Amino acid sequence: MPTRSRRRPGAPGVVAGAALALGVVVQLLPLVLFPTVLSQDGPAHVAGAWVLLGHGADDPTGAVLREHYRTDLTPVPNMLATLLLAGLLPLAGPDGAEKLLVAGLVLGLVAALACAVRALDRRAWCLAAAALPLAGSHLVAYGFYNFVLGVTGALLVLAVALRRRDGWPVAAAAGLAGLLVLTWSAHLLPWVFAAGGVLVLAAVRAGAAVRSGRPVAAAVRGHGLPVLLAVLPSAALTAGYLATGEGPPAEGEPTPSPERLGELLTGARPLVTGWGDERLPALATAALLVVLAAAALRRVRGGAPLRAERVALGLLLTGVTAVYWLTPDRLGEDFGFLAARLAWFPPLLLVLWAASRVPGPRVAAAATVLLVAAGSALALSRLPAQAAAAGEVAELLALAERIPPGSTVAVLQYDRSTASAGPGSPDPLRHESSRLAVRAGGVDLGHYEAVHDYFQVRFVGSPSLRGRLDPHPDLHGLERIPPAVDLPAVRGDLDAVVVLGLQRADAGVRGSARARAATAELAAHYSPVATSPSGLAVLWRPDPPSGQTARGGPGPA
Repeated sequence: MPTRSRRRPGAPGVVAGAALALGVVVQLLPLVLFPTVLSQDGPAHVAGAWVLLGHGADDPTGAVLREHYRTDLTPVPNMLATLLLAGLLPLAGPDGAEKLLVAGLVLGLVAALACAVRALDRRAWCLAAAALPLAGSHLVAYGFYNFVLGVTGALLVLAVALRRRDGWPVAAAAGLAGLLVLTWSAHLLPWVFAAGGVLVLAAVRAGAAVRSGRPVAAAVRGHGLPVLLAVLPSAALTAGYLATGEGPPAEGEPTPSPERLGELLTGARPLVTGWGDERLPALATAALLVVLAAAALRRVRGGAPLRAERVALGLLLTGVTAVYWLTPDRLGEDFGFLAARLAWFPPLLLVLWAASRVPGPRVAAAATVLLVAAGSALALSRLPAQAAAAGEVAELLALAERIPPGSTVAVLQYDRSTASAGPGSPDPLRHESSRLAVRAGGVDLGHYEAVHDYFQVRFVGSPSLRGRLDPHPDLHGLERIPPAVDLPAVRGDLDAVVVLGLQRADAGVRGSARARAATAELAAHYSPVATSPSGLAVLWRPDPPSGQTARGGPGPA
């Protein structure tokens, strides 16, 4: 029986594949070069998973976690990252679990985009290189792991839907429903994009089938009804979630802004973190995607393949861009970064549009090399700032060995990381207090997850210790610079205070009433027990009561 010979890829395919592999390696470099992942919210997500696992432990850490936290695994669209970290923690430890998750985000984003473009044309696989500039971008540096997981899920949803040009077998529709639920469990916004995308695609396909002579009922049964049924489970979860009142409030008005469109067209949004000289490679990425999409407008011989898919993608691109242009940056106190999140979808849709009419092999290979070069330039430009931030993080974490297990810890931050370009740029020091508490085996009163209803761990108490320390109505005073805290209100219940960045803060921060009040309370009732090498972080422990030693045992008469 003759054997079928597999066609070997030509030189352009080899070049594109090698470039794509190299681009992935460059994106993973920070995970190899630095001891911890450098993101703003990542340590808090690790702490949330760690609290879930340690809440029932029979040791001082477990006791203090039960005293200050309650856990809640009610399904919400912001839990997938926590569950994944909880599964990875016993295998790799807190730092290793986060590295594995972030590596999975990079690989998953590239693989999911590859699946989506291949669903349109198998030759378009190399356009997955367009995911590389996103892999270390603004929201990833912020540590929005659930959102990135949601985008990965949304791309897989579109990949499944784009392949079903001839209808939906039961197994395919069930798989679509499962992917939509998984996407929902990561983040609500990518779920809205995915559900809306498959519904638009189904409607366009059904309409095309009717125009080609198929009966309306048959067109709806073949294209519309299976998709609608697949969306229903995750839509029901969404309705239940919104009914609890935990979803985004109806605040904010449409605010069209030419500046926002300019940021999208130049790649400043969503690619630029502020951690390096990123403007030029971001602009090159945006320009290349526009060129590829424009090239896909060309006519092709032999009819118009993928006509329905191209119409649907065009409608989605127009709609998502309009929503990005009009949506407020924030809905209420807790639901921000909307425009920054929405900015991910127009570039991804441009890639899918380009894949609907793939350029020739040489042009595709050249585009892949350029996308990899731009993504790598973005990643490499951030390395110096990340190296400086890694040093700052190491100084703070070195104090963990001086904090007894079972302690309650508060970090008062008076200066941002040197990596941060200011407000709007992620600060790698912002939530490192959570990693410090994990290493010390205690409770971080700055654990931001525990003050929000859409995470799996919450502070307990009426008020909680965090609520007594933080007088802000929404418990955001501790995160301000300088912190707005009431240290006397927690006197006797706070086991460790770390003052971070006070010596290098500007004169206005050092001389503020908040800083003076905190310094006076520390001087009167605490003692400095450790200072980091550069003086960036100082650990203070409470003075022992009369007749007690510094470790809490009985003292000499």
